[in-house]
Amino acid sequence: MGKNKKNIMMISCIMFAYMGIAFLSQGALKLEIAESFGITTSKLQYLFTIFSTGSTVTVLLNKTFLEKVSLKVEVLGASFFIVVGVILMISTTNIKFLILGLVLGGLGIGVYISLGNYLIMNTFMEDRNSKLNFLHSSYSISAVLTPIIAAALIELNYSWNMIYLLLLSFVFIILYLGVRTDFGGIDHKGKENEKKSNIKDSKWSLKVYVSAVLLFLYVFTEMIFSYWIVEYIVHKGGLGQEAKISLSIFWLFIAGGRLLIGKIGYRFSVKSIVFVLLSVSLVSYMFLILANEMWQIYILVGVVGLGFSSLYPSISALGIEGRARIEPSLMTFIMISGSVGGIVYSPISSWINTSYGIVSTMSFGVITTFTMLFLTILLKIKSK
Repeated sequence: MGKNKKNIMMISCIMFAYMGIAFLSQGALKLEIAESFGITTSKLQYLFTIFSTGSTVTVLLNKTFLEKVSLKVEVLGASFFIVVGVILMISTTNIKFLILGLVLGGLGIGVYISLGNYLIMNTFMEDRNSKLNFLHSSYSISAVLTPIIAAALIELNYSWNMIYLLLLSFVFIILYLGVRTDFGGIDHKGKENEKKSNIKDSKWSLKVYVSAVLLFLYVFTEMIFSYWIVEYIVHKGGLGQEAKISLSIFWLFIAGGRLLIGKIGYRFSVKSIVFVLLSVSLVSYMFLILANEMWQIYILVGVVGLGFSSLYPSISALGIEGRARIEPSLMTFIMISGSVGGIVYSPISSWINTSYGIVSTMSFGVITTFTMLFLTILLKIKSK
């Protein structure tokens, strides 16, 4: 099982790294892709919603897939969908093939999102939070590096098609490892596995529901911060091109924080990690809103990123803490809670921005961060 554990860790991390590549490359290469298909970037952005919608749908449906289909088939099937989707996108300038490629790619990425978490949750128990942080750090690192790599390759006169093909090598590694890995020890075959679960594991405690609310609020807050921070810095007097650096700073500190918690997180309880990170997030976020000097704002963006860094994996670990087996329904419930936050932030933050301005929009994130910290304190008191 030792070799299989290593393979499962590698498969999961590469899945999350490619997930970051898939989402970030859309923004980094949108000008080249739009020009290739003869459409505007606005129209292309609408088409990209097909990709994100497909991934969200598959995250939801994967509960059923995990109960009916073996993990090896899921790994290989999702990877095959992505490969076919990318080939359709890069081999033609017909928009219909682009749409079909985005559909297939989105469906495959949705399985990657769900499966990466599920594999780690059910393979590791004692150091589950550390492994989840390493898993999510692979996404953060790819989020930082993908735009840089894409820009460098474009400067070297690589076409967007060739860049997509080169990045597809990550999926071929997953296919290779998937064939060579035995998932039998963690395969969840629905009712067959549920019968083996003890009564304690079959019941959802208050901690599960609080974690779901925390994950909803976290994703909601992170999306508001990452979407509006550039405009906020420009409003404070920063230059447009320089303001964009704030996003790289934000994701760089998220990646570093996740690696750090992945390394030393086992020394602390999950509740303590969530409490400390939320405290750091709230204080730095409040000072960010009050700051007027650009150098202060850029530093505080990094500190907020550090505070946010491990919240997603740690909150996920908090909801499943102490459970030997994570059933698909539980994992799906927690993950969908976060996905909903990523959906509703857009209309809510846009309405706040239109009605009250960019400062109020960013300040709303302070309120949600305070709410998360308050719920965490209540959970700590309740557990005592």
